[in-house]
Amino acid sequence: MANETKKTANVATETLNGNLVVVREAIIGKDGKQLITKDGRPYFAYIVRGVIRGQEKKVDFAPKDKGGYEPLDILFDINDKAELFMTDEVITDENGNKTSYVSYKVQVVDEDGEIWECGVKPQRDSDKALLKFLLIELGKQAKKAAA
Repeated sequence: MANETKKTANVATETLNGNLVVVREAIIGKDGKQLITKDGRPYFAYIVRGVIRGQEKKVDFAPKDKGGYEPLDILFDINDKAELFMTDEVITDENGNKTSYVSYKVQVVDEDGEIWECGVKPQRDSDKALLKFLLIELGKQAKKAAA
């Protein structure tokens, strides 16, 4: 999925409040039908769509753990689009060594103004690379718009 490529001219990378938009998409099997779990729930993919150097791409996301699919289902029942927040974090181990990493979460606001969020991560290393490329493209577009 991360390597899906289409040439495009009119599609733009969707953002909301300055953040990338994550959408939920049904996973379709080879027979053309949506895949269903043993307990009858549908399988979904969580993706950011964007344009990189004129090509339409998808960046796949997954919950931080297997149990994260339940809160993601709740979140996407509130709204079909979620904002992707990325923050730089630092963790210190018992020896005082610091490790930097990026934390990802999706967030929606319900009808009462309550914020619902769930941690996610890019599914593969290739998705991390595509996400980085997508951010580079958005940065270039912002510079052009400001000029």
